[in-house]
Amino acid sequence: MNDIDNKIKEALDVEDRELLDQFGEQGLIAQSLSVFQGRQGWIAGVAMIASIVIFAGAIYAGWRFFNAPVALESAQWAAVAWFLMTMVAFMKVWFWMRMESNRVIREVKRVELQIARLQDKPMI
Repeated sequence: MNDIDNKIKEALDVEDRELLDQFGEQGLIAQSLSVFQGRQGWIAGVAMIASIVIFAGAIYAGWRFFNAPVALESAQWAAVAWFLMTMVAFMKVWFWMRMESNRVIREVKRVELQIARLQDKPMI
């Protein structure tokens, strides 16, 4: 935590601190699993299965690359392996982008909740 986080936490009352702790920063594993939740969680599941299948194809193409008897065939299998690994990399970037968008949405909802709670408190 940095200085501004400490100042924000000090400004909150006990109930708000408990709420902040409940919806606090998630770890990497929790963020990874959050991609599979919600209305679009099934898309992440399909993408994960596709990523595993594509990775298996890349491993097979790499194996064929090393065992190819002719240089041209070896180059072709190398191109296939490279293409499939690039696809896997793009899918991983998509997962990281989903994790980041989920994190931003969670933070915005926390701010919305704080604003709603401020509106309910009487002004002095």
